[in-house]
Amino acid sequence: MQGYILLSHGSKVKESNDASAKVLEEVRKTIKNVQLAFLELAEPDFGSAVKALKESGVTHINVLPLFLAPGKHVREDVPHLCETFGKQYEIEIIQLQHIGANSGYIKLIENILEQK
Repeated sequence: MQGYILLSHGSKVKESNDASAKVLEEVRKTIKNVQLAFLELAEPDFGSAVKALKESGVTHINVLPLFLAPGKHVREDVPHLCETFGKQYEIEIIQLQHIGANSGYIKLIENILEQK
């Protein structure tokens, strides 16, 4: 069974973390077995999200980094987390391309800019 993690950076600012939680709520309307995790500064952390999915019977996890650019977190930290927790929980964890690499992201920006 497939599971998903939406991976956000995390913030000391509650409203920022709440915005990520709202994204999760919307995604859960159409996608099952999806969890939110924060890289730092907020909970739940990545390990907690993996554990929750594993306990729910998920056998494979795709991680979507909610990052606009392929910085250090996307290139180094996320792959390390996937490898570490994949081994710990004996589950396959695949990192998807960060959200900014998706061509739909550009269309979204264009749509927002063209609104009156």
